[in-house]
This record gives sequence, structure tokens and C-alpha cells, in this order.
Amino acid sequence: MGRPKNPPKPQEMLKDVIPIDDIFEEDEKTIYYSLVDIYLNDFDKDDLTSSDMDDIMSLATNKVLEIRLLKSSKGNADKQLDVSNAIEKLRKQTEKIKDNLSSRRKDRINPHEHKGFSIVDLAVAYDQERKKRFADRVRMNKQEEKDILTEYNKFEGNKNDIDVKIKDDNEGL
Repeated sequence: MGRPKNPPKPQEMLKDVIPIDDIFEEDEKTIYYSLVDIYLNDFDKDDLTSSDMDDIMSLATNKVLEIRLLKSSKGNADKQLDVSNAIEKLRKQTEKIKDNLSSRRKDRINPHEHKGFSIVDLAVAYDQERKKRFADRVRMNKQEEKDILTEYNKFEGNKNDIDVKIKDDNEGL
């Protein structure tokens, strides 16, 4: 038999392969699925390892369990004290998981990918964009001036204008 040729995708693995129906109630499953989607959006699906998927599942599960504990202690002060210890442990575990995910993600980043990129490159790009905006504005103003002069030259004026156009009396003959 051996290993399947096409292993399940991370989202399918975290939602369908793991028996979520046996672990959570209906309203909790909705929360779990939403959290898995949110966490998976932070990663490139091709770069996920089995450790990443396990950590994502643990993060989502911890959040659902935390909500379950908070609901169960609602209105009961004695139970809130007991629940607060469990919630504190869940939150510490969640922080460790987040640190692990973060450090593995940092390890995958190629440090040479952004090599040579500096503040000077940003300044040059900004300067070029600024020059383009000014050139566009100058081009627009020149076109507007040309349109206004064309319209102005259509107007013949009156005899008191300094720059009046003199009509030749022989034009009409």
C-alpha cells in the first residue's frame, strides 16, 4: 500500500481528516474552522510542515477550549477561580506555540532575497514618482493653456481693445 501519492492539503487535513466532530460541539466547530482559516492565511501552503499544521491545530484547539472554560464558569465565582488557572496554562502554551511558528517562519525566509535594498532605493523610487507627477501636471497645464488660447483667439474683441484684430474691408468682397 505505502504512502498516498497525494497527501491531503493542510486545510483539508486540519478540517476533515482530524475528527473534529468527536471533539467539539457545533458552535465550537465553527470557531475552530474559522481560526484554522485565519492561521493558515499567514502561511504559504507549500511551505507548511507537519509541525506547523500540528501547531496551528493546537492554537485553534486551545482557543476553543479557553472559550469553553469561560462559558462554563459564567456566573459561578468559585468555578472562575479554578478555570482561571487552566486558562493561564492554555495561554502560556499558546504563546510557546506562537513563538515556535514564528521562529520556523523566520528560518524559511531567504536573507539574500532582499539584499541590496536600502533607503536610497526608496528615496530614488519616491523621487521618480514625484517627477512623474510634476511632469503630468505640467503636461495638463500646457494643454489647458492651449485650449484656453484657442478659445480666446476665436473672440474678435471690440474696437477699444488694445490687441483688436483689424478686419480687412476687402474681405467680404
